[in-house]
Amino acid sequence: MNNDILNGMAKAFFASAYADQADEAGQSLQGEIMDQLPEQIDPAAMHAAKTLYWQFERDLGLSLDGAYAALHGVDAMPGDTYQEQARLFGHYAAMQAMGHGVGLREYDVPAQLEEKVPYIEFGSHSLERDYFTE
Repeated sequence: MNNDILNGMAKAFFASAYADQADEAGQSLQGEIMDQLPEQIDPAAMHAAKTLYWQFERDLGLSLDGAYAALHGVDAMPGDTYQEQARLFGHYAAMQAMGHGVGLREYDVPAQLEEKVPYIEFGSHSLERDYFTE
């Protein structure tokens, strides 16, 4: 399992649900959401990331840690290092999985890869804790 891809996915799930939770509590976030997250990723976001990772691999029929995903997916992402590219690949796969209107299709990722991203339901109700209690 590629931990950089997995962590990119988990952080995207967490950021989306965290921002939703803030909105629902009347404490909308301003600016870059990723910079406002608690240091510890909510365990539910990591669980959703693992689910996405495994389902994506199953539907793709290939390992996300393999050469095909690296060459045609991770390498297509912006970033100065493979680690940054892998995190962005995970991030955009998760955003696409949640149906946010952005995803791997924004980059030069082949349709055979991009079309295999499964849908994952994840929102503020999915988090293990309430980060915006009154």
